[in-house]
Amino acid sequence: MTEQDAKIAGLTLERGVACIVVVNKWDIIKKDNATVGKYVKDIKDAIKFMDYAPIIFVSALTGQRVTKIFDIIESVLNQYTKRVITAELNSVVRKILESNPPPRHQHRANTVSYITQASVAPPTFVFFVREPKAIHFSYRRFLANQIREAFGFDQTPIRIIFRNKTQP
Repeated sequence: MTEQDAKIAGLTLERGVACIVVVNKWDIIKKDNATVGKYVKDIKDAIKFMDYAPIIFVSALTGQRVTKIFDIIESVLNQYTKRVITAELNSVVRKILESNPPPRHQHRANTVSYITQASVAPPTFVFFVREPKAIHFSYRRFLANQIREAFGFDQTPIRIIFRNKTQP
């Protein structure tokens, strides 16, 4: 993976575009039992911010695994356009928040009053909280990982947005 490849991957992340890493010319690489693992590790190290992107090794010359790309595209597209029912989303996320609540802000709980999926492509989740600016990026990443695991968004980017909860 070159520096330019990593920059392009960064642009896809910024724009919220789904991505598949296709490594071509796999037929000319000398391989042993550890080759795939080494290449996957090198790619994941270069684009740590896109650990969800599937990686496939192909040979356009021989056709090796080329047709499998379409199965991966279908899987990624299904996740990229997937919508979670609001009641189910709130139920699952409530359990996550009970076990690991957001950090307190100014000695008060920064409670989450409601969660909804605002859009797809990429899946975007909005959390309505008392103080959105008090949510640290590490907690945002934690919630994104929990949502990925709970709802099967392991091959697509997702966005987490925090907004002020509306006052009655």
